Parts: sequence; structure tokens; C-alpha cells
Amino acid sequence: MSRLGPWLTLAAVGVLGGTLFVVNMAQDTTTSTEAVAPPPTAATTQATAQDETAATPFPAEADYVGTTSLASGATLTLAITVEGEKAIAYACDGVAIESWLDGPAEAGTLRLTGKNAASFDGDFDGDAVTGSLAIGGKQWTFTAAPVQPPAGLYVYEAAGVRQSWITDGAGRVTGVQRAADGTTTPAPALRPDGTATVAGAEVTATKVSGGDDVG
Repeated sequence: MSRLGPWLTLAAVGVLGGTLFVVNMAQDTTTSTEAVAPPPTAATTQATAQDETAATPFPAEADYVGTTSLASGATLTLAITVEGEKAIAYACDGVAIESWLDGPAEAGTLRLTGKNAASFDGDFDGDAVTGSLAIGGKQWTFTAAPVQPPAGLYVYEAAGVRQSWITDGAGRVTGVQRAADGTTTPAPALRPDGTATVAGAEVTATKVSGGDDVG
């Protein structure tokens, strides 16, 4: 009787077991590779964030007005006027605080600057402009809603004295008069037709648009 039979049987079992082990390993490797997704790259994450926060472009011409409360109890009003890729903003409290700013209006974003390190950074969401205004080391958050004429920003200047007014969507007016020496006082009343009495004379204010040169 041959003694090779048992050995051949064991060898066959060993080969079969090895083959099954290799097959199982291959299946496990394939399953593991398919289950683990590659981590997102920094570029992909940044692109996604930019897509989600992309601002809406401004209309060709538009005006926006917003207000915020001051610690003193007074109201600070901000007017923004956009024309093409330029914008002008004016903020005042109707008594002493005032600031003119200008800069680009590109891709729904405003980065405006003015004298004495004044700045306004804002974004357009398709309706209103929301952003942060800084004047004299103080900072306020604004949401400026769209307004239609005659609402908007107006100015009149003569003999070195400038009157600046903001008319909101409800017809309320706030403004500041700046004298040649830089002192400020409340501006004379501006009527709905854009006229005012300045130093005893009847004058017509000019409506400001984003492409003008004022400030």
C-alpha cells in the first residue's frame, strides 16, 4: 500500500487553503479601497467655500440707506450709491459726525475708504448691503436697504461750505454742514424736491451717484 496518499491529500488541502486565503485577501483589499474616500484637498475646500459665499453683482446704478444706533442714543445713517464698478458712501449723525468714503464696487463687494482711516467693507446679497463701518477707531454694523429716488445722497457746496444730506426711503432727512474751517453743524432742511435754504439763499442740491468725485 502506497504511503504517498496521505501526503498528497494534505498537500492538496494546503494548496486549496492558500488559494482561498489569497482570494479572501484580494476581496478584503478591494472592499477597503472602495469604502475609504480620499480626503478633500485644500483647494477643493476653498473653491467650495467661495462658491457658497459668492456675492451677487450690483445693479448698474443703485442707492442704499441704513441706520444704526449710537451709544449716545443718536442715530448714525449711512448712504451708499453705486454706479458701474464704483461706489460712494456717506455716513452722518445729523450733528457732528460725518465721513465720505469711496472705492470699487466689484462682484457684489465693497471695500471703501475715506479720510482719517475711515472704511466700509460690505457685501451685496441681491437685495441689501451688509457690512462694517469704521470711523475714528469706532465700528458699527449696517444693513443698508435699496431706496428709490428721490431717496439717496445729496450735496451742495459754495464758498468752502458743504451741505450733505441723506434721504431715506420714508422721506426722512439727516445731514451735516461742514464749514471751511472743518467745524460741523446740522445741515439746513432739505425739501422733497431737493431744494434748501442755505445762508438765506434758495439752492438746489445735487444728487450724488457712485461715479462722482466728492468727499
